[in-house]
Amino acid sequence: MEGLWTIEFGSSEGVYSGGVVVFSGGKIMGGDAAYYYTGRYDVSNAGSFEATLHVKPFIEGVRSIFNTLRKEFTLNLKGTVKDADHAIAQGVPAEMPQMRLGIVLTRREAAVAA
Repeated sequence: MEGLWTIEFGSSEGVYSGGVVVFSGGKIMGGDAAYYYTGRYDVSNAGSFEATLHVKPFIEGVRSIFNTLRKEFTLNLKGTVKDADHAIAQGVPAEMPQMRLGIVLTRREAAVAA
């Protein structure tokens, strides 16, 4: 999963959006128009993956995918790597377990050696 990926996501609140994330060495960093994400991921040999993201706002007054305002949350994801450039995942914010999130990921650039 190493590389730069675009993400498209929709929540059980009926809100849809997109952003970018970088997967590198078990770490994730990325964001969208108003929130940034940091966290960790692990991919199994069977092609499934799990990730935990800490989502934090950086623009005042913009609502999150879960229709919250100025609220940080931890997103737990479980997904499947479909092929080298495509993956899907579902998630639940730890602080709002009644909410759901679906994600489609597309790799746009492979990992770059440091």
